[in-house]
Amino acid sequence: MSRCVCLENRKHTKHLEMSETQEKTETSEIQENTKKAVLRQVRTSLVDVFVSLARVLFFWIPGGDVEKGRALMACHPVVIGLCIAMFFAAPPRSPFRVILIALGLAVVSSQWLLGGCVVTRAEQKLTGGKETILDPFLLLAGVEVNRDTRIAATVASSTAIIAIMLWVLACDLFRSPHI
Repeated sequence: MSRCVCLENRKHTKHLEMSETQEKTETSEIQENTKKAVLRQVRTSLVDVFVSLARVLFFWIPGGDVEKGRALMACHPVVIGLCIAMFFAAPPRSPFRVILIALGLAVVSSQWLLGGCVVTRAEQKLTGGKETILDPFLLLAGVEVNRDTRIAATVASSTAIIAIMLWVLACDLFRSPHI
């Protein structure tokens, strides 16, 4: 009789262990889904901000949202280039460089977390198309242009640029002031 009770207790313990494992799995899935939902809402909000900003900045452009989206698409690489040029034009050990690095880190982290550039998503929302500013470069490189390659190229290029900028800033900060 004690053997039966012991076997029954083992079965009950295994059942409890399986229930706890299932609960942990379900809890982690719910947390993951909640994180994804929050990030999706943040991305949507940021895209809406850039869409509204484009509508305000380009109010003078005749036509509808498609033309404003194209104007945003034309300004997008110019702004990126200007930020990079201003970083390298700023004097060494300048606080302006630190501000640009902070801005760059915010942009890169948003690309990692949100799965691409929110400005590009705003451009696509305004134009109704799927083309990005990276498409010509991907075509020149002989890479198939699709969602995955666009995201990979965006995240890789922005990460590489910010890494170079961080390296330059570190070299400036740690070099001898007498040189």
